[in-house]
Amino acid sequence: MKAAMKQSAKTGQFEELRSLDLQKCQTVGDIVDAMRYCAFGGRMLGEVARTICEMAAAKDKPLLIYDGLEKTPLGRLLKKFVAQGWCRGIVSPAAYAKQKARGGNVIVVGAFSERDAAAIYRKPKRAIFINPFDMARPGQVRDGFFPDAVFADPRYIMPVIYAALDEWLNGKRSTVTSFISRLAANGGLAVQVARGAKALDVMTGDKECVRFLTISGAMTVGKMDLIICDMIEMGLVHAISSTGALMAHGLVSSIGLKHYKYNPKYNDTELARRKLNRVTDTLEPETNLDTVEDVIGKVVDKIDGKQMLSPTAFNKLIGKHLAENYPNDRGVLKSAYLKGVPVFVPAFVDSELGNDLYIHNIKRRRRGKKPILMDLERDSKELIRVVTGPKRFGILSIGGGVPRNNVQNVAPLIEIINERLGPTFPNRRFCYGIRICPDKPHFGHLSGCTYSENESWRKADKDGIYAEMLADATQVWPFLVKYVMERRAAGAKQ
Repeated sequence: MKAAMKQSAKTGQFEELRSLDLQKCQTVGDIVDAMRYCAFGGRMLGEVARTICEMAAAKDKPLLIYDGLEKTPLGRLLKKFVAQGWCRGIVSPAAYAKQKARGGNVIVVGAFSERDAAAIYRKPKRAIFINPFDMARPGQVRDGFFPDAVFADPRYIMPVIYAALDEWLNGKRSTVTSFISRLAANGGLAVQVARGAKALDVMTGDKECVRFLTISGAMTVGKMDLIICDMIEMGLVHAISSTGALMAHGLVSSIGLKHYKYNPKYNDTELARRKLNRVTDTLEPETNLDTVEDVIGKVVDKIDGKQMLSPTAFNKLIGKHLAENYPNDRGVLKSAYLKGVPVFVPAFVDSELGNDLYIHNIKRRRRGKKPILMDLERDSKELIRVVTGPKRFGILSIGGGVPRNNVQNVAPLIEIINERLGPTFPNRRFCYGIRICPDKPHFGHLSGCTYSENESWRKADKDGIYAEMLADATQVWPFLVKYVMERRAAGAKQ
């Protein structure tokens, strides 16, 4: 109670965020609306969609500025925005620059030349930018503050916004299944997302496949935590590999505490004074982490320290504590415990969980108790056990980093065990791979590594089913999981 009161006093000027709950979302419009209270690209999409809806409903309609070809799928879709009466017309950036009229609202779709940039920046009353190149008015977008912009492929974003507006303004509700069925025709990222949804559906429908979810990035503080819970509770994943930070931030929601939307009125110096930790455009009050530490302390106090633990075993104990003490709150580790899903944290020390255990071990030594030591080899053995049990294994990766490589690395680990110690385990390569990550291969790091490259390391089966979406997961992941949820529900009715 004291922690909640302290949090309230420090966060009164900030908007409370909400976890995206797919069980409460029935349509594309529901999901887009819920994104407004999340973080990162998802929030950008949700807020821009609502702003365009308000513009389209007003007497003075916005103008579309578009430099692409009219006869492309995107060009034809933008014409539908005009035909619906949501926008007053479409002009090229060059034509807009020549116009003498000032004021009004514009929606700038795609790239534009620097020759026309000055007019686009100065002339409109309000301008919304939708492009994957971070193009917006100078000073409009700042560190942690992204108003009136969606930095993603408009060939995906505009169909999403169209479906949302068709529901909000015309009452035409669209299920995710019907939306995905027509999405690929738009090209670009839209093709990738349609392929990803279908690949996830096939992978989760394979009864002889063990499925891993690997997650990096701030997906729990970004309010995607209930999507992870849904995947666990529906049996879509059998094991998780995650950063420790993700699990720590997820614990916050599991015990009823809140995250908040960053307000640029307060700079980082002021946030530091208030102990409000910023994660891009989201705030994690330090009081949250203090409360998490108290929870960890209650778990740690029950461990005698006589035997070494692994991160999966430690996370299981936390999940058990949550299930016993927070029956009305959903949480990742709680769901994982209840469904018997191991949660691997391969970089355990690089997290709030690792920090908390380190501090508690100092306290234990001072009291003459044995410290709790981590045995990472136990998790390597557990990973091999999980992978070699069924005939096949597959991976859904959100982001890259250590969690992704930890699971993919099991294939070369088994290979070198068999080569150097003699045949011990059946060789395994993953035969399903779905990846949502904006990073591209030319950056040279693991997050942008393709499945083709994985094949060269004997990690991926050459005949597998793969889908790679170069996107912000908060804009894509909810639609993929909801697609599978709808498909399962439809199958159950048949």
